[in-house]
Amino acid sequence: MSDAAVAVRPGVASRRLAWARTAGVLVAVIVCVLVVLHVVWLVRFRRGYVTEWDESGYLQFSLSNFDALHDQGPWTFAKTVGGRGTFGPLLPFVTSLAYPIVGRGIFGSLLVLPLFFAGLVGATFGLARRLVSDSWAVVAALAVAAIPAVTDYTRLFHFALPATACMTAALWALVRSEGFRRTGWAAAFGLFVALTLLSRTMTVAYIPGFVLAAGTVFLVGAPELRVRLRNLAIAVGTTGLIAGPWYIRNARSVYDLLLNSGYGEGATPFGHHYPVASWGYWTKELRLDLAYMWLPLAAALLICFGLALAYLVARRLRLIRASRPRSARTAAVVALVLVVLEGYLVLTSSRNEGTGFGLPWVPALVILGVTAAASIPARTVRVALAGVLVVISVGAVLSKSGWVEPLAKVRTVAVPGLGRVTLTDGRGIIQTEVAGDGYDIGRVTQPLPSMHRGWLPLARDVVGWSLGHAEQRGQPLHLTLGLDDRIFANSRLILAAQLWFHRFLPVDYLRSFPDGDTVASYRRQLLSPQIENALITGNPPPVTTITRRKVEMAARSLGFIRVKSFTMPDGRTIWIWWRERAKSS
Repeated sequence: MSDAAVAVRPGVASRRLAWARTAGVLVAVIVCVLVVLHVVWLVRFRRGYVTEWDESGYLQFSLSNFDALHDQGPWTFAKTVGGRGTFGPLLPFVTSLAYPIVGRGIFGSLLVLPLFFAGLVGATFGLARRLVSDSWAVVAALAVAAIPAVTDYTRLFHFALPATACMTAALWALVRSEGFRRTGWAAAFGLFVALTLLSRTMTVAYIPGFVLAAGTVFLVGAPELRVRLRNLAIAVGTTGLIAGPWYIRNARSVYDLLLNSGYGEGATPFGHHYPVASWGYWTKELRLDLAYMWLPLAAALLICFGLALAYLVARRLRLIRASRPRSARTAAVVALVLVVLEGYLVLTSSRNEGTGFGLPWVPALVILGVTAAASIPARTVRVALAGVLVVISVGAVLSKSGWVEPLAKVRTVAVPGLGRVTLTDGRGIIQTEVAGDGYDIGRVTQPLPSMHRGWLPLARDVVGWSLGHAEQRGQPLHLTLGLDDRIFANSRLILAAQLWFHRFLPVDYLRSFPDGDTVASYRRQLLSPQIENALITGNPPPVTTITRRKVEMAARSLGFIRVKSFTMPDGRTIWIWWRERAKSS
């Protein structure tokens, strides 16, 4: 080795360290700017407005957790969190602990999601820099931060984003463990796998992916078998210690949910049935993934993969050479590939399309695309691809910003075999839901019409009056909805009871599925599993599957009388019906 080479190395190392620090600062800036943008959007579009259907229930979980802790102490709090099955407890648990800082309420709850967003971007950067240079890792972090579905779920109180952040962090820790040689990172891997499972119960389907990924990195490098087995045991033990108690306590409810909603009758309303040998079956998940990423990012990733493969073929390089020892980087790439493939296949096997089910492994897919682009020998091509990814990411952020109307316009394009795919769409999920129920939402870059501030106060008034009426008669309140209205829905009445009255009020709703829109079906539902004493009917919403006349015929035949009316924000009228005592059916 020459003296010149020795003299140069410290300078090179210094420059690399400086750039590593600069890259970290850039990611921190990206996180700060986007978190501010998310909070501003939440202030403009969500504060005081109607909540989404699913998030209303999840918000009630958080509020009831906090009320149990505040009113009855830590033991009741632990029983409340641990005893509520079916749904992952992580987000409601974290939110309830954050209420003293962010405030007990809907808006305070929404402010918790940007924290998970920051964690996701940081974990993406950490994972990507194990595979590519720091500059490319910044590109990967920006691309993941700008994924339209990541933006949407940062602005909605839902489990999709926490699951995505925890899964990405788990993969980062796995790669950092260097094939389970490093005890601390092995334990961190087990921790984040546990948090992934606790964030959303459907992530149980990703356990095989984690196992395959762990097996891949486990086979890399020098044997050190005893140390690696010990650290693997630590990882598995950490997962079991943290996630095990909750899953053991709620195993039955989780099993019933995953089996019925994933493959049973419960999946029927949430997806189309395709024959296994059909194109639709194998591309169903691809269509959903395109909806998460939009066409520009998906196309850019496809180009990255295609060009990287073309260069490999042109140079006649094999993906894996038997004579060449496996590297940690190669193992990490294979691990991410296996996680993505397993996730895709397991979701393909269920007809339930869900809400953000595939989002947890989409960041891994983006990192793989960036890794492919970074592997291309031609510098000009690499720079061009990096520029394309940055431009597309900035465009997606601007489209969802709530300020740039030309990019916020809803644009789609037909893709052969895949249907219509989004190019730009500035709407948030709450705007999409309200529009889907037949209401005019106005300009995409403007908040919802002020009418939609009235739905939750209406729910508060209805719940308050019903509770008071039941107490005056010394009766427990058993309330059910007799109208198919996704805006004035049972989950929002349950939320109102917890938010304003600090109590859990179960509210059922009549269904036209599977027995049809018939008087006989509604009679049976009003009698079983418990005899209802309060029923809400009303003029139908723009989109409905339930006939009001048939519901009221069933109610009258069971002794219900109309006792109170309320005017809805859109001008429609609803009525509360009451049955003083059960009448023989």
